[in-house]
Amino acid sequence: MIGISATERLESSGQNNFRTHKDRKIRKVLDLVGWLLVLLLLFVGLSSLFSRVDFLNNELSKEATDVGQGLDDFGVRYIQHYFVAGVHLLFGFIVYVCAPFQFMPSIRKRFIRFHRWIGRAWMVSAATAGFTGAFFGVVWPFTGHQGFGLMQTGINALIGPYTLFCLYKAYSNIRARNFGEHREWMIRTFALMLGVATQRVLMMVLIPLTGIGAETMFASCMVLGMIINIGISEYWINLTRTPGKGHRHWKDLDRKIVNCDER
Repeated sequence: MIGISATERLESSGQNNFRTHKDRKIRKVLDLVGWLLVLLLLFVGLSSLFSRVDFLNNELSKEATDVGQGLDDFGVRYIQHYFVAGVHLLFGFIVYVCAPFQFMPSIRKRFIRFHRWIGRAWMVSAATAGFTGAFFGVVWPFTGHQGFGLMQTGINALIGPYTLFCLYKAYSNIRARNFGEHREWMIRTFALMLGVATQRVLMMVLIPLTGIGAETMFASCMVLGMIINIGISEYWINLTRTPGKGHRHWKDLDRKIVNCDER
């Protein structure tokens, strides 16, 4: 209809997130800040992953009688259950490396086949990494099944199934061509996957500040890290949710609104 701006059309559809200049400015700023934080967490997560791989390689290359000697409770688990640990690290690497490509609009628009194949690999890898990570934390918490180890067991028992549920929802929605819902559940899944990296950052900051040991802080920072990531992801989802089934990306709508209002 002639004379009706993009803003007015969105308001009439019941979608108010795109109405004001303030909302658009918040999205623009948080998009930049968010990517910087994601890249930081990916760096922390990959650094931790490579250190574990290097640790496993060094230990398993020793003489059989020397493997695991002198290790703390955290490290010895990786030697005792090296197969599960190796599977977790391998698929965790794929998750961290592939994830950024899934959330780039330019990739989805220009290289849809690449997006789909990477998405399939990411979902399988996320399910495998999520299951093995939760299994590791539930069955073999490094402080045992008491005290803060029990907290570690509990959070893994909750986060593991919830991660798999988010993946299922992402998959079922893309099969139904509900693009907006698919995007939202993928964001939730990725936020959970980055929770381990957030935990590491919190431990690096809080342990020196408080003087509390890793045995106590490990589970506490895991809980706090997951809460932070889940909360931020839900805020971003609500801020960028688009009308209908999400066929249009929030950046495209923001540009359209700006262009229409400038005429």
